[in-house]
Amino acid sequence: MKKIITWDLGATKCAAAVIEYDQHQQLSCKKTGCVKIRSLSSLAELAAHIENKLEINMAEADAICIGAAGQYDGECLFLDKGFSEPDKNYPYPMDFARLAKQQNWPAFEIIHDYSPIVCATFTSYLQQTNNVKRLNQAAMNPHGRRVALGVGTGIGLKDGVLFPHGDFWLGTNEMGHIGIVVPPLAEKYYQERHDELLKFLRSEAIIKADEPLTFEKLLAGPGMSYIYSFFDRDAKKQDSEEIGHLVRNGHSEETLATFAWYLGLLVGTVQLTFMPDGGIWMTGGVVLNHLDMFDHPEFFLGITASPAYLPLREQFPLGVLCGSEHAFMGAAYYASKRLL
Repeated sequence: MKKIITWDLGATKCAAAVIEYDQHQQLSCKKTGCVKIRSLSSLAELAAHIENKLEINMAEADAICIGAAGQYDGECLFLDKGFSEPDKNYPYPMDFARLAKQQNWPAFEIIHDYSPIVCATFTSYLQQTNNVKRLNQAAMNPHGRRVALGVGTGIGLKDGVLFPHGDFWLGTNEMGHIGIVVPPLAEKYYQERHDELLKFLRSEAIIKADEPLTFEKLLAGPGMSYIYSFFDRDAKKQDSEEIGHLVRNGHSEETLATFAWYLGLLVGTVQLTFMPDGGIWMTGGVVLNHLDMFDHPEFFLGITASPAYLPLREQFPLGVLCGSEHAFMGAAYYASKRLL
């Protein structure tokens, strides 16, 4: 029995787990914990708190896999490399190479934070109905290209392919910064709403006069609050958290519908870009806090507004990863193939 420690390291908190990997190549999550990054003063302290939560030292594991927001240069992890402002970086140096050597860690790797998500789709985790909200009933090609798509504080995406012999390939991409354009089959109402929203965002200096509107700007972080403010001009008095609560509780159906349409546009764009017959699997804080938007017709209208290859695209699975362990299981799968 092998023990793998996995971290899901975000900008504000770090969740971690102990995963057991048995002789039948099965993964099982044994213990989890979560620590707020800014409540501590160093990476060593963060690691110690994780060890206390998991009741195991890093050096006792057989492998460690860390899915992390940011860029790792082989020595340190940077949330946004090149910036020194506290809100654009981690609150203390994430010098993993030094700490791992000092504490005699086993083999470890730091990977893109959405690599574990797509790797989770290579496991039996995806077959457990309570972990997935299926948005269609399309059959999954087990060795087809699949995409993990996350909408939260940013937009994350990772595509991958599982090979028949059990190894896998992961792509490299940045989808969130693609500009939003009106798709070929958008009805007049949606075209006009898009134009008016764009004017509003520029009039409020949310985007500059010559700045394109990207999916990340409109869907991630405070994006929903921008849409809410478009419909309710008094919303400036409310923060993003308050607005999210109002939308979740049904107080702005037009905000939810508009957001769902733009998310549908993004999904349609991802379908056309990757042709993922292994499916698109969504997650992220914004997605999981507003699951009812997938019951809204505007989500699917956003997808079908780009009609190219639509009959083929309708055969691609589409779902939401709703469980709490997909990042852990995916990171452990990665470690089992690359680190053990």
